[in-house]
Amino acid sequence: METKEKKIQYSFPGPDAGPQPPVMFPDQVEFLKQFPHVCKDCKWLKPVVPGTTLPPPDLIGYCKIIHWPFYWCVSKYVIVKKCKWFEPRSDDQILKV
Repeated sequence: METKEKKIQYSFPGPDAGPQPPVMFPDQVEFLKQFPHVCKDCKWLKPVVPGTTLPPPDLIGYCKIIHWPFYWCVSKYVIVKKCKWFEPRSDDQILKV
């Protein structure tokens, strides 16, 4: 009696799996310019909306790539000068209004 090998098919995540870079408003880009962080030019930074009261006032945004699917908080008091996951932001991430 012959034994047949079962072929197991694995499903791999598609190209859209994982974190997606945020789309920002122009006022968020202007808000980020005042900080010396390297994060302000990174495509993975999701900045807070200026003038809101919900996030703590010391946050400038959240990093979407570190500890994904959770966010890493970026504070204005702890300056980030170097980052392993830094990728420059492209112009298509900023909404044209």
